[in-house]
Amino acid sequence: MYARTHEILTREAARLAGVDERLIPELCLGAKSPDLAPDYDYKVYLTYRGRLRVRKTRIKHHEPNPSLLKKYIVEARHRWIKGRREEAARLVGRTLHYVGDSTIISPSKDEELHDRMERECSRMDPRHVIGDLNLFKPVGKRETLRVLLESLEEGPALSALEAVKRTLSTSFSIISSTLSPPTAPERFRELGGRCCEYFRERRRLILLLSLLLTILPFIALIFLSLELRPAIAFASLIPTIIPSMVAGVSAAILYRSRDMNTALYSARRVYGMLPWIIVGGVISGLITFGMGYMAIAISPTPEIIMTIIAYLRLFNTSEWKEIKDEIDWFTWR
Repeated sequence: MYARTHEILTREAARLAGVDERLIPELCLGAKSPDLAPDYDYKVYLTYRGRLRVRKTRIKHHEPNPSLLKKYIVEARHRWIKGRREEAARLVGRTLHYVGDSTIISPSKDEELHDRMERECSRMDPRHVIGDLNLFKPVGKRETLRVLLESLEEGPALSALEAVKRTLSTSFSIISSTLSPPTAPERFRELGGRCCEYFRERRRLILLLSLLLTILPFIALIFLSLELRPAIAFASLIPTIIPSMVAGVSAAILYRSRDMNTALYSARRVYGMLPWIIVGGVISGLITFGMGYMAIAISPTPEIIMTIIAYLRLFNTSEWKEIKDEIDWFTWR
């Protein structure tokens, strides 16, 4: 779509979503920005001579990368919660540019049809199609990203009218959710309250988890340092030490937390580190086993067992599974 078309559609979607008038120029600026400052994808590859090189590829506007757009929306929401409203609006606008372009067939596939649809879209007044729109306001990260992915999966529209309608509907959904009040709605607060109560009932387990994840990696480090230089020993166990320390400190914060916001954010960090503790433990075990230290190679086993117990006892409830992806989308005070 033309830059002017992006601006008109973004402005209309923002008006429908009830966005503060002072933020609409930032949204429109973001909606035009990918044409001025393109996004690139970087991939490392190995040449036939065995050298590492980086390939820089421009992100296609008409076939965008869903991971990039998801990252933009989540980052925009984080900035919105922190009060950086203009930055959030620009990131949302940048996402909407790709949403609009994805409804038009790529010029590499059919340049004539692409040019014709862009011209037709530029001649349309979006106010004339509002009555035909099926507007949906998602609540939370999961619903918002689902709307985005469904729009991208539909592929190019069959007509300029359909492209404009889809762009307006998807843009409305993304704007109204990402730039909505940061406080969690009542339904999520109830789920969050149940999770916090569940954690309070298991404070002893959380304290034990914190102590073990903090202490065990350093016990293994001490024993390995008796055989190897400390720097080599630390490098061998760093895949275990880092995720264990992050999870252990977060579990300590969860143990001492008194408010829902701190408890849920700490629990989310612990939960996010659990798979990395297992992966790091296996990697460190393989490294030390390759060095011939069998006794130290099995030292991550208690951490892995504790990680599995923590998941089964703390994070295997239906309330947590429903709320875990929404924690960083809201504030819980």
